[in-house]
Amino acid sequence: MLRLEIMSEIGNITEMDMTPASKEKLKPASLYHASRDRNLTLLTPRAETVRDPIEGPVVFATPDKGEASKFLVPSDDTWTKKMKLNGVNIHVISDRKRYKEADVGGSIYQLKPDTFENDETKGTKTEWTSNVAVSPLAKEDYESGLTAQIENGVQVYFVDKTTFDNIQQSSDHGENILKGLIPENREYQHAVTNQAA
Repeated sequence: MLRLEIMSEIGNITEMDMTPASKEKLKPASLYHASRDRNLTLLTPRAETVRDPIEGPVVFATPDKGEASKFLVPSDDTWTKKMKLNGVNIHVISDRKRYKEADVGGSIYQLKPDTFENDETKGTKTEWTSNVAVSPLAKEDYESGLTAQIENGVQVYFVDKTTFDNIQQSSDHGENILKGLIPENREYQHAVTNQAA
């Protein structure tokens, strides 16, 4: 049984035992998975995305479409940082040229949560996994992963290597550094406004 602490409306903390049925009610209504492949009819667990050898291959998904969009362009933690600060999805990228060359767009797939579980000891609160194949319910196609992120509320920052390293090493996850930077979203909004005029 899962032990869960719940804050009541009056601020008291109580504990309750969760049955499998009540745990099922905590699942999000939908989950999202991003892929460069726009023609998936079945998402299968893949060995190259194993986060834990004991867990094995899984399909990753999140209830946050913005978070999913950050994974449309292949990258890793050596040159990009994906995070959430104060409830806002952030993507910091240290190599604009490399990112744009890798950005071929893709699809964000909507999935039923039935076979997915959330294990915060292996991931985050928003990282859900299924160890069985999943058929998508729907999908949205994007010509650009960058555009997908911006349209789904992700604040995207292209920075130089020194700034990226400073963000990586900062005790506040780069929050103070980012406050002094202009996200790519403003450039995008400016371009969209000019096209409409």
